[in-house]
Amino acid sequence: MNTKHFFSIILVITFLSSLTKTFALNEERNSLDATELSVSIASAVQSDSVKADFDAFPNLHPMVVHFPIVLLLLAVVLQLIQLFTLNRTMDWVILLMVGSGFIGAYVAGTFVHPHTEGLTEMAKSVLEQHDKYADWTLWSSAIAAILKIVSLFWVKLKRGFEIAVFVVMAFSAYSVSEAGHYGSQLVYIEGVGPQGNYIETESEEGHEESDGHSH
Repeated sequence: MNTKHFFSIILVITFLSSLTKTFALNEERNSLDATELSVSIASAVQSDSVKADFDAFPNLHPMVVHFPIVLLLLAVVLQLIQLFTLNRTMDWVILLMVGSGFIGAYVAGTFVHPHTEGLTEMAKSVLEQHDKYADWTLWSSAIAAILKIVSLFWVKLKRGFEIAVFVVMAFSAYSVSEAGHYGSQLVYIEGVGPQGNYIETESEEGHEESDGHSH
């Protein structure tokens, strides 16, 4: 075998080796791309499931209670404006706000009110204040809604009566603000609620209710 044939064989072997290595690298890259694609798809699927189902929450109270807070605060602002405008259409809007606020407060305080267990003494005191102002909110918003109905159908745009309605709504707004303050204190300072801390499960609530225990 002469030198020319020897170097030709070496070149062919080198070329085939390079070609084989290229194919191997290409397959590896395709495999990595497929893996990255799978990871991306998995991440997308996970991102779709970031939003928790309602069943995942230990209690729905925090998801409901913000509605009456906003509605009752908005109602008192609109009622203040109404003292100067005496607009009949505004009366309907205010009635919708305060009525919806009352319904939201009732639902938050009755149907989705959490039952607690193992509270510290400080947390118990804070909870008592929270419940007191929540009750005041419920009753004052109910009275405000009734007064607004009277204003719409009987008194009809009398400024003196509207001032009385404003006073009741202002008290309701104050009460819901205080209830929200103590509620926030329970969550962020006393640690009641996050990840179900100090909150009874449904089975525990059912057991307590069967034993005649409330709250």
